[in-house]
Amino acid sequence: MKRISVLCLVVFFISTALLAAQEYHGPKIEVRELRYDFGKVAQGTQVSHVFEVKNAGEEVLVIEKVQSS
Repeated sequence: MKRISVLCLVVFFISTALLAAQEYHGPKIEVRELRYDFGKVAQGTQVSHVFEVKNAGEEVLVIEKVQSS
């Protein structure tokens, strides 16, 4: 019974490793910077910053929701 359990665990880990080694062919988002600090800004001053977002994947990347903090 112990041999079967050990064998099942070995098969599980090998199959998991093989699945993880396969390449992902879906969309892949790449962003150079995840945050930007404007430093001290006087109240009422309008500031802006552009974040460059790139799809490095092989399928269409859909961005459904964006929030600022």
